[in-house]
Amino acid sequence: MEPRQEPPQGVALFAWVKQQLLESIARGEFTPDQPFVTQREIVERYAVSTTTAVRALNELVADGVVVRRRGLGTFVAPRPAQEPRSAPSGQRVLTYVSPDAGSQHESVLLSGLAAESAELGYRVAVEHTRNLGHEELVLRGIAAAGTHGSGTQAVVLFARDRSTAADVLDDLRRAGVVVVVVDRYFPGQPTDAVLFDDFAVGYDVTTTMIERGHSALGALWSETDVTSVRDRLSGHYRALRDNGLPELPERSALRIYDGLDPALRQQRLRSWLESDAKLTGLICGNATTLALAVSDMLAMDTGFAGAVELASMDQSLPFDVSPLAVAAARLPTREMGQEAARLAHERIEGSTAPLRHVVLRAQVQIADRGSNTLGVIGAGH
Repeated sequence: MEPRQEPPQGVALFAWVKQQLLESIARGEFTPDQPFVTQREIVERYAVSTTTAVRALNELVADGVVVRRRGLGTFVAPRPAQEPRSAPSGQRVLTYVSPDAGSQHESVLLSGLAAESAELGYRVAVEHTRNLGHEELVLRGIAAAGTHGSGTQAVVLFARDRSTAADVLDDLRRAGVVVVVVDRYFPGQPTDAVLFDDFAVGYDVTTTMIERGHSALGALWSETDVTSVRDRLSGHYRALRDNGLPELPERSALRIYDGLDPALRQQRLRSWLESDAKLTGLICGNATTLALAVSDMLAMDTGFAGAVELASMDQSLPFDVSPLAVAAARLPTREMGQEAARLAHERIEGSTAPLRHVVLRAQVQIADRGSNTLGVIGAGH
């Protein structure tokens, strides 16, 4: 197939070239033992500059899609061992595609998906993605194989932070593969999805902290560009407004906390603890961030005045509220996996109902005031 001669309006030239190359790989035009298209060939094939060709190739290398071998050239990276294989004749397959995070949240989601899929007569295949480029490559590979080549009838997608895979979902549907997105959604791409009511999570956890007497709150995040986190922030702000408290972006804006150097994390916390409106309550976007914040406060080389209570917008323990938090949202994660399997099954069975979002409500668990909970108490200066 001859490539188009120019990118769609608004798409950077290097990004368009990269996309064309990804599609060529997904169609099987290149294999790991065959030299990949060269820089000069890209220039000639797509009528672009050397700079554009170099950038497109470098991004594919950075994404792990292609590899450079000294003295030999550039090659498509070997496909991962867990790549979906052709299913036995007549067997129906749901493929779960997610980041290789290894979190309890994703493990519980997958267990619900697998259990319900087995009840409905499907086998679950799992594809973990290493980065954004690999996520696209995995999905394009499934689309290229179609429902016959790979055995995959449906993809249940836990998209990566800042996912660029929205357009690939159309390719999957054209190939006859059902798509259900979980935990988040693509605002510009209509899909079936199973979601938590993340606005309510942000609202309810914040309201709980306000009811405990906190008027000086801060919020910390591990992700910044997924709809679940943005909806939680919106709920947090609404709760502040409804209770007559100011929105303080300096204390709640979507900024990565977990990935910062420890000294920078502690500096951010200390600026809140020592401000005129001293921090008394800290809300974390998830349990991992909560544990990290506690560690950072305990590691500070000088003390701070007062005490801080903590809350989490999810829960890491399977039953009771974590002793680190006075409030935590218990997300119905297993139910999310089950609902995704049911929704995919409906589509496979021929449902033509409008695309829809199944929204699950979380329960906020509140520690009894007599329970053992951890509040970080400053030692002063």
